[in-house]
Amino acid sequence: MSNRMTAAQLQAFYKADGDHRAPRQDREGPIHKAILDLLDLALPSDAIYHHSPNELDMAGAEAARQIAKARKLGTKAGWTDIEIVWQGRFYGIEVKALGGRVSSAQAETHADLRRAGALVAVVSSVSEMREVLGQWGLLCRQV
Repeated sequence: MSNRMTAAQLQAFYKADGDHRAPRQDREGPIHKAILDLLDLALPSDAIYHHSPNELDMAGAEAARQIAKARKLGTKAGWTDIEIVWQGRFYGIEVKALGGRVSSAQAETHADLRRAGALVAVVSSVSEMREVLGQWGLLCRQV
């Protein structure tokens, strides 16, 4: 018999032993939400944006089932966090926390999107997003 612990046993061990690890911080979420607030204020009124959730906040067998189901339904690894469509153009935005890096799947997908004619940017702040919107001609209202 193996001495290896299952994930559930390991979690129970840490809880019983008083797990003192800091909870995982969501460093991108607040930036993402602030960028959505900017888009609400700054985009042309006939532009539309959407967030495509590509990550699951779960682990184990259920996460594996959900990932497999999402892939069968067309979820693409590395897809941008936010998509904007305006006047027949597609714009993809990847939100990263300061110091965050694009994964290899994201870099590949961003390159594919660019080859298909999309504009794609990686941003880490509202000010970076504002600058990108200006470069793309999408900043219709000064905020």
